Amino acid sequence: MNKWLAGFVLAATFATGAFAAPPGATVVADGLGFPEGTILANKVLYFVDYQASTVNKLDESSHAVLKKLPGCGANGLVVVGGNLWVACYDSGVIERISADGSRLGSIDHSRDGGSFHHPNDLVANRRGDVYFTASGDLPGSGKVFFVPKSGDIAQEVASGINNANGIALSPDEKTLYVGESGADRVLDYQIGGDGTLHSAHTFAQLDSLAPPPSVGRHTPDGIRVGPDGSIYIALFNGGGSWILNSKGALVKTLDVPGEHHSNLAISNDGRVIYVTSISGSSGRIYRLSPLPN
Repeated sequence: MNKWLAGFVLAATFATGAFAAPPGATVVADGLGFPEGTILANKVLYFVDYQASTVNKLDESSHAVLKKLPGCGANGLVVVGGNLWVACYDSGVIERISADGSRLGSIDHSRDGGSFHHPNDLVANRRGDVYFTASGDLPGSGKVFFVPKSGDIAQEVASGINNANGIALSPDEKTLYVGESGADRVLDYQIGGDGTLHSAHTFAQLDSLAPPPSVGRHTPDGIRVGPDGSIYIALFNGGGSWILNSKGALVKTLDVPGEHHSNLAISNDGRVIYVTSISGSSGRIYRLSPLPN
């Protein structure tokens, strides 16, 4: 999510199927304010609505608001040990809730006592360690934090990022990808054995990758990695979603209706993708299946 949303609050409702979708796409959630944080777990789609600050779940038979978190500004989600961690963009904390919505506690400061400025997105490795971005409140003040499975203490592992946003791990969990929305690029870091980050590198400068006739900014928001190592990027600016290969080359563009696209989720086999879409004060989630070749 981008910073201009921090003070933008509108009422939102949750429904399904009210908008027409392009060929190959289906609207699965509609009437939202600002959908974000899409993740798939055991065939359940979890997501947040930033405007309503709710955590939602959607499966094949039902949809529900799992938890409302007033003042949080719910933005990013990740499943850790069967529980959900929520990045609270407005209140500056990481909330933890159970699968039934019960609150389990929160993390509100780093090891050195510092606060989190606009926590944005999260990712967990197979061991249960968590990385999350904090977008920052000034250009260049974005950071990445690491929370080991063994404790609740967040350690700063990267800084100097211009609006730190989406975050994802490579399949071998040796590389961390971070969206730098203020610079329209994706960074990558090598991960040390202790979880720390090294060798910051520009993985992809998105504006320079844009195919004609696309012009203007191409701003990364949510980032996911597919089972084959491809990097999927929801574009807040620039339309829809892009797929890059592991070398950072653009291999596919996915057109999705809407002015802005904040996040996405990918099935385990890589054949289904869910993409959030926002136009004005209206948000929805599209399901694309199967993905075009």
